[in-house]
Amino acid sequence: MNKLIMLMLISIPLFVSCDADFSHYAEFQDKYSLVCLLRSDTTFQTAVLSHNYLPDQPDPNSYTNDPSIIGADIRIWYNDSVYVLSDSSETRTDSSRYTGPYRFYFNDKFKIGPQEIIEIEVLLPNGRRLFSSSVTPKDIIFSDESDVIIPPVNSDLVNFIWAASEQGAYYSPKFEIKYLQIINGNPEKKTIEVPFKYVTQNGILDPVYPEATNRTSVVFTLESIAQTLENISEGDPNKQNYTVFQTPLFNLLAFDASLSKYASSTSQALNDLTVTLNTADYTNIQGGFGIFGSYIKKNYSSIKFQQNFIESFGYNFIFDGN
Repeated sequence: MNKLIMLMLISIPLFVSCDADFSHYAEFQDKYSLVCLLRSDTTFQTAVLSHNYLPDQPDPNSYTNDPSIIGADIRIWYNDSVYVLSDSSETRTDSSRYTGPYRFYFNDKFKIGPQEIIEIEVLLPNGRRLFSSSVTPKDIIFSDESDVIIPPVNSDLVNFIWAASEQGAYYSPKFEIKYLQIINGNPEKKTIEVPFKYVTQNGILDPVYPEATNRTSVVFTLESIAQTLENISEGDPNKQNYTVFQTPLFNLLAFDASLSKYASSTSQALNDLTVTLNTADYTNIQGGFGIFGSYIKKNYSSIKFQQNFIESFGYNFIFDGN
């Protein structure tokens, strides 16, 4: 399975705990969950179906039967077309609880654009139906007030600013440095994420990364950027083994209203858009619970490193033409 598919499996795993309202004296009721986040940056769209379970021991982690649902009919309506999702599976990277393959549904024939109606309908093997709809986010527009060079002129702060897509919308920013490292005589391309700050805990520098937010800007300190650059070659005295690209990566995800409501209702950080669900969470699934939504991804390509700044770390510098 290619890296794109593996990324999708990582980015929207579904963990379904036992019924949060479970009582040994109440009648158990089947509940069904659906997680489907449509994306603008790939044609590979996925969905995960599952159901709750009744553990026979106090520890719900003792339940090792995979709650995934297979054999369902899943259809997505987008832009006057209907897309049927196929069921598939992938070997689990963590088999400590569930030993069988990871089950999911996919369609690789479309990607979403801004401000389009999306609908999903699921026919479960037992005849139950799940349904949801949403509207994809507006396009992302970066502000001219965003910084364009690192280090910025007369400032120790690097600002990324964008226009609000709609009231209450949430965003997920991610800033990465691209570089080459010589390993066994061959250059390997890598990236390292930049935290917006580091904090010292017990004498150790811990990175603090941006979380999903309803703010329309994010600020990275020059100190944090410099520390991340130093971390690239940590423990390697030969700095010439490293070449940093002129253009770093600043990617922004804009969530639609449904995903924004989920982000605002949970205390959990949406790092890499990991979605965890229980029946107490926000849901927009009729006939079940879960989340059906979408997000738009856009890169801010105007930001550039200054050559002398990169070379001050002992690294090589490469113009990448972006």
